Amino acid sequence: MDRAGLPNVHFHDLRHSTASALINAGASLYVVGQILGHKDPRSTQRYAHLKDEIKRQALARIGQNLGG
Repeated sequence: MDRAGLPNVHFHDLRHSTASALINAGASLYVVGQILGHKDPRSTQRYAHLKDEIKRQALARIGQNLGG
C-alpha cells in the first residue's frame, strides 16, 4: 500500500469497497459472499443496508417519474 501511495488503506478496505461495488451493481448477497469467501452468510449480511439504499433510490426515481 505504501508503494502505491495509499498508506492509510488496508486490505480490508479493499474487500469492503469490492463488496459495496458488487452490491451497487446489483449482485446478490449470496454472490458477494461467494466472491469474498465468507463461509457464514451472516458475514455478508453486514452489506444488506446497501441493498436497502438501492431500493430507496429506485423508489425515489419512480416517485419522480409519477410527478412529471
